Amino acid sequence: MGVAKLKKAELYYHKSVHEEIAAALQSSGVCQIIDAGSNTESGTRPSAIEARLAESEERLADVRYLMRTLTPHFNDPVPSLDRMLGEKPVMSMAELSQLAHDTDLSGEAQKVRSLEHEIGEVRLELSQARANQALLANYSFFPYELAVITEGTRTLAAAAGIVKAEQLEAFKKAVNNFEHDTELFISYDAKAKAPEAYAVILYSRDKAQQILDACVKSGMSMAEVPAEFKGLVGEEKAKNSELINKLEKKESELINNMKKLADEYMPTVQKLSDYWTSLTSRWQALGASGETECVMFTKFWLPAKEVEKVQGKIEAVSPDVALFFADPEAGEEPPTMLTNGNLVRPFNILTELYSPPKYKGIDPTPLLAPFFFVFFGMCLGDAGYAIIMGAAIYWLFKKYKRIPLGIKDFVTLFAFSAVSTFVYGIISGSFFGNFIDAFLPFLIPVKNAFMLVDPMTNPMQVLGISLLLGVIHLMFGLLISAYEKLKDNNYFDAIGADISWFLLIVGLCLFGTGAGGMLPAAFGFIGKYMAIVGAVIIFIYAAWTKEGNIFSKLISGLLALYGSTSYLGDILSYSRLLALGFGSAVIGMIINLLGGMAANIPYIGWLIGIVVVAGGHLFSVLINLLGAFVHPLRLQYVEFFGKFYTGGGEPFTPLTNSEEFVSVKA
Repeated sequence: MGVAKLKKAELYYHKSVHEEIAAALQSSGVCQIIDAGSNTESGTRPSAIEARLAESEERLADVRYLMRTLTPHFNDPVPSLDRMLGEKPVMSMAELSQLAHDTDLSGEAQKVRSLEHEIGEVRLELSQARANQALLANYSFFPYELAVITEGTRTLAAAAGIVKAEQLEAFKKAVNNFEHDTELFISYDAKAKAPEAYAVILYSRDKAQQILDACVKSGMSMAEVPAEFKGLVGEEKAKNSELINKLEKKESELINNMKKLADEYMPTVQKLSDYWTSLTSRWQALGASGETECVMFTKFWLPAKEVEKVQGKIEAVSPDVALFFADPEAGEEPPTMLTNGNLVRPFNILTELYSPPKYKGIDPTPLLAPFFFVFFGMCLGDAGYAIIMGAAIYWLFKKYKRIPLGIKDFVTLFAFSAVSTFVYGIISGSFFGNFIDAFLPFLIPVKNAFMLVDPMTNPMQVLGISLLLGVIHLMFGLLISAYEKLKDNNYFDAIGADISWFLLIVGLCLFGTGAGGMLPAAFGFIGKYMAIVGAVIIFIYAAWTKEGNIFSKLISGLLALYGSTSYLGDILSYSRLLALGFGSAVIGMIINLLGGMAANIPYIGWLIGIVVVAGGHLFSVLINLLGAFVHPLRLQYVEFFGKFYTGGGEPFTPLTNSEEFVSVKA
């Protein structure tokens, strides 16, 4: 339980069986390769592995190109959700290897590249043709052949351009200065107050430079008319429109060809994606091995309980291997693998999201699990929402039989949370908000029979429970910290930094509740002296550990006692348990109120009411689920972990097969 015990293995084998050894290590799924050091420092790998890695990286590059290019054109028969939840083909590495041997990935990639290039050229032509069509539409007012603009005559030239509306008068005036050498054609929609006008000016070549300079200075931006346009604007538009239709048809044909290639190649490419990803990972990891002239050696971490299994796999490859196992040496920092029972394992993800513990550190997962379980239930706090969660999870497990372990654990975490939500919903009388009170009044006595708390009419009661849970949570964290220090024989810090605060906070709580009449007076008496003892120890500890004169030590002790305000803030953070549960109940009440009002609409009101209530509560479940997950997690990470846990471990990442598109069988 907790952090798994690891062994360090050293494996020596002949180079002739390096592929079989690599496959055995990867298929076991429990070996994390250790960098041998001697080769990787210089950036080199064993030559045999270097060659295999180069091949797999080349094939993987083809796979990634095909996946990237063909995926937009491929209608995958397996939905992404189904694939994620394990609905994918089951194949062995031997079958994948044969598929890779029978598939010309390079040839397929080349076909797709050629087709992609052709599509790109057609789209470029089409884009130009559409731009030309827009240009022709803008200059449809020009009465002469466009050859006048694109070629001109011996004595005459022309230019097309755009003039901003506010500069149009100045432009006309500038052109009129050359009235005997120019002819101006303008299109401007004054009624629509168009921002710009389109103009064509015919001018004498003798004064070309003067005229063009005057046009530019007065605000004309020149437009380029393609040289291939010779005829009238209408004729060129018709020809260009025909070209656009031809290009669009060709583009459609090419895209259809790409879709056919996608349908033909993608099922195979998806499988080979896993195969070549697995091989690339294999050779990258084994590249950390060392070598001599004939022998290679590989070091790796593996769980102690898997030693016999891995040893059997390796010896099945070749009996002529040397395999040694040893415990981690002093000063080594092995990776961390969390191993917990079925009830706690789903909560591993919460620890891993923060940071795994160091190898010899404490695993906080079993410690946080019961608190997260309770906090989630209080935050969501509705038995009806719990039933929806439970039904969804039941459907998920019933439909998908091969859910990967990591996803299965995550879903199971929410299954546990649904249980706590249901229990709290029953004892707080919340079933889809006040659904029973609003629509099923005959069940009110049954509901009330199970109610222990009522956040709506007595929120202070739930606030008190929330703060009490906060005190228990924080003090538990302090006791864990003290326990860790006592294990290391650090009695001074355990008492001064942890137990002292436990005495002070618990003592103040007992004193306050005793003085308020919530507990017998004896508890208040005990709490008072606990708090005094705790405060004295805190003062002495802070003063003792502070360097300097007596004055600075006294100030340090007083400041340490002032730190009790931070504990007050931490405890008040747990009021969010009331706030989120209360918010969930209020949202439910509002949805029921709106549904009841809609039901009063004549004829179809009942139907609208059902839609409002069902849709509203479904939306409420989704929104409140997020808050019920995030806020209890914050209480674990900030308040609880802040008292004893630092993390900092390296996660155990064994060499495994990629299984994004296929399930690899042994």
